[in-house]
Amino acid sequence: MQEDTPPPRSPGSVTPDLTSGLGSRALRFTILILVARILSRLLALVAVVAIGNALGDSRFGQMQTAVTYTALVGAITDVGFTALYVREGAREPHNLTRYFNNVASIKLFLVAISLPLLALCLWSAGIESLLLPSFALLVLSGYSLLLRSTLYALQRLNFEIAEIIPETAVILAMALVGAHIHAGPGFFLWAYVASSGFATVYFIVVLLGKRILTPRWQLEPALFRQWIRAGIPLAITYLLTTVYFKVDVPILQHFRSYNEVGWYTFAYRPFEALLFIPATLRTVIFPVLSIYYRNAPNRVLASADKLFKGLAIMGWPITVGLFLLAQQFIDLVTTKFPHSGASLRILALAVVFMFVDNTFPAVLNAIDRQKSYAYVALSGLVVNFGLNLILIPRFGYLGASWATVATEVGLVVAGWLTLRRVLGPLHVVRSCWKPFVAGVVMGAFIWLCNPHGRLAVLAVTGAAAVIYAVMLVVLRTADEEERSIIRRTLARHSSPGTPPG
Repeated sequence: MQEDTPPPRSPGSVTPDLTSGLGSRALRFTILILVARILSRLLALVAVVAIGNALGDSRFGQMQTAVTYTALVGAITDVGFTALYVREGAREPHNLTRYFNNVASIKLFLVAISLPLLALCLWSAGIESLLLPSFALLVLSGYSLLLRSTLYALQRLNFEIAEIIPETAVILAMALVGAHIHAGPGFFLWAYVASSGFATVYFIVVLLGKRILTPRWQLEPALFRQWIRAGIPLAITYLLTTVYFKVDVPILQHFRSYNEVGWYTFAYRPFEALLFIPATLRTVIFPVLSIYYRNAPNRVLASADKLFKGLAIMGWPITVGLFLLAQQFIDLVTTKFPHSGASLRILALAVVFMFVDNTFPAVLNAIDRQKSYAYVALSGLVVNFGLNLILIPRFGYLGASWATVATEVGLVVAGWLTLRRVLGPLHVVRSCWKPFVAGVVMGAFIWLCNPHGRLAVLAVTGAAAVIYAVMLVVLRTADEEERSIIRRTLARHSSPGTPPG
């Protein structure tokens, strides 16, 4: 199979010293962003619970169906250019404004195309009244993502960190107001629009104030042709993965009631929300891997191994804890979605696979093998779509949950085999056996405690996290190089005057 040819490199666009200190800097930013996102997701969880309790299962299902169609249609407004923008902007920061202006200009045409398609989707689901907030969400979320990506390309993530919690606070505030006034699905969609609008304005102010960008209308046919060739595989991948993550809701809505859509999406929201952890790590590491590929290609496979290991370390305890405590967690937050616990327990099995699967798009796209991952994503979509069509008519929302688990397992296998062919094998057993043992010990503790009641569940969850962390240390899970990176990261964090390495 013929692989992708990287876009031509401008002379002097990258220099070897770009790789200096990237590992510890990426880890530092990852830790800071993860802390901010954890706090943000806790606020988001409160907002989702408030919205779910205010709307009930059927109207909550309608709202989530609108959100799903918005995400599906929004996938075509990207054309793979955002990922390409991050990759090429990281490699050639002096061209960042030029790249941004071209992508932002092209998006205007794509947004116009998306409006009738979104209207058709919502009309087919009988929720056409939600078109206006859905379209506003599509536009603002697309542009806020592009603006946010500029900071990732430059690794100037202190501004991103400062924005994360206020953005979610906007949703929470409007959700609480909406619950108080007994608002309908449209009001809560406008809450998400307001949040994306806040993010868009914030990033515009930062990027202009720091003179990082000089936005203007710019559309270069030559650059467009070059990027469309490189971006089509990325666009296909983005579209396929978005469809894969969202297609179960339209299928479930077609075969079953909006009540079941509500049960499934209420369970799916915390599962989907957990994506911020691997997505954060992948987004921070992606430009680093892109620079390594151009300047230090011998570091790429070792970095991929560490990325896989890090994602497994974070994903495995969540799978164990969520599987054992799924119903207790649902009972903690609501009495209106009792059926969601069974779905969440099934979805928990997919979490660790969902985490480690993020290794493959990050690495393959960074080394200009976007076509290779496009085939992986296509296989995942075919499997997921087929399983949903088979399982949902018979088993409803539980069938959709099992289809997600099976697809995530398949994606990991396909991604590992593809990466092995184009770059080299990841050492899965060597990387994962210690976290696996630590997670089993943690799970045994949870199973023996079998907590019920709010305080008991929260106390056991906290104690389980401590047990897992202690076991990682006892088993010496981090190797010497990883410990060195951690020490440098902590040293720089405690010494603000130290220049970035």
